[in-house]
Amino acid sequence: MKAALVLEALAVGNPGGSAILADLSLEVHPGEVVALLGANGCGKTTLLRSIAGLVPTQAGKVWLRGREAPRGAVARTEAGLALAFQNPDDQLFGATVREDVAMGPLHQGLAPAVVQARVDEALQATGLTHLAGRSIEALSFGEKKRACLAGVLAMHPAVLLLDEPTAGLDPMGERETSGLLRRLAREREVALLVSTHATDEVPFFADRVAILGEGRLLAFGAPADVFRDAALLARARLRAPAVAELWAHLAPLLPGLGTSPPLTVAEAASRLLPLLAPSHQEVHP
Repeated sequence: MKAALVLEALAVGNPGGSAILADLSLEVHPGEVVALLGANGCGKTTLLRSIAGLVPTQAGKVWLRGREAPRGAVARTEAGLALAFQNPDDQLFGATVREDVAMGPLHQGLAPAVVQARVDEALQATGLTHLAGRSIEALSFGEKKRACLAGVLAMHPAVLLLDEPTAGLDPMGERETSGLLRRLAREREVALLVSTHATDEVPFFADRVAILGEGRLLAFGAPADVFRDAALLARARLRAPAVAELWAHLAPLLPGLGTSPPLTVAEAASRLLPLLAPSHQEVHP
C-alpha cells in the first residue's frame, strides 16, 4: 500500500535558528496511526507544524499521497493534509460548534448541501451532534478538543496531524479519545500522526511509534518493540506504560512471566491468569 505521508531526510527548526531535528525519515499509511513520542523540547510540535507548512523545512522533502507536498499551509491543506493544534482556543473561531465545523468545508468551496452533510458526519463521528448549536465559549476543554477534531475531519483529509490530542483531558476523556483515533483511522482510511506524552494510552491507538530525541529519530517500530527497550526510553527521557513497568518488577518474582512486557491491563491479565490458576485451585479446591 502506498504511504499517505512520507518524510524524507527532513530537517526542521525555528525560522532563523539551527535544526531541532535532522535527517528524519518515516512514513504513515492510510488507516494507520503513528504516535510521536519524545521529551519536552524535542521538536514534536515543530515537526508537525513543518509538515503542515506552517514552519519552513530546512532540508529534505515531504510527500503526500505519492507527490511532493506543495509549499505553504494553504496549499498543503488543499492537498489533503490537516493539523489540529494542542490548544483548541488557537483553532476555534466560530460562534457555535456547527458554525466552526463548517468553516473548513466552506473554504474548500463546497456546495451548501455538501457542507451540511460534512458537518453532520463530523459531529456524529466525534460525538458532538447534541452540542451542534452550543456556543464555543460554553464548551468544556474536552468538548473543545473534540470540536477541533470535528473541524478538521469535515475537510476529509487524507493525512491528519494531531498535537497532543489527550493533553488536559481527564482519564475517561483520554481513553475515549484513544478509541476515537483508532476508529477514525480504520473507518475513514485516514493516516494519523499523533504527538503525545500519554504513553499509557499509546497501545490503545497506535500501530507504530516514532521516538524523537538527541535531535533525530531514535526509533520507529511497533509499540511492543519500542517500549521493551529500556535503554532507548532512558535516552529519550520517556517511560514505558505503567503496566509494563509493573511487569518488569514482577518478572523476577514470578517464573514464567517472560521478558516481553504487556502494554495494557487486559493483556497483563490474560497472561497472568494461566500462571495463577493452579495456585488458585489449590486454595479453593
